[in-house]
Amino acid sequence: MADEKATLREGIYLQTKKSTIGTGSTAKHAEYRNFWATLKIGDTHVEMVLLDDSFLLTGIREKFAVEELEGSNWLFVEQGEKKYGQLKPKLCNILNPAAKGGACAVAKPAAPGSARKSAANPSKKNGWWNK
Repeated sequence: MADEKATLREGIYLQTKKSTIGTGSTAKHAEYRNFWATLKIGDTHVEMVLLDDSFLLTGIREKFAVEELEGSNWLFVEQGEKKYGQLKPKLCNILNPAAKGGACAVAKPAAPGSARKSAANPSKKNGWWNK
């Protein structure tokens, strides 16, 4: 493993960007804050997924240079470890959609085959139309 990989951790990162909106005397300064979840940490690049306001995956993926993430406008969110743990199965599905319950999966299905049984032999009592 490279040294760069050791400095970055899996989790949620806060990206801040400062910008000026408008020109001249009406110009205003704004700061944009984006939360990203790490998807794949490589030797030179980190692939990340943008999170929305509710810390859910947006589907927007982007690669950033490792040096960029070590810059001053990126901050690792320590408090986001629990939320990242909840996102991890979905992130694994993004990385490897063909692997069902593979090594990347965190949670196992509640009852093996139960979903197949209900879909193949629906009961009138348990149908969605009765709820």
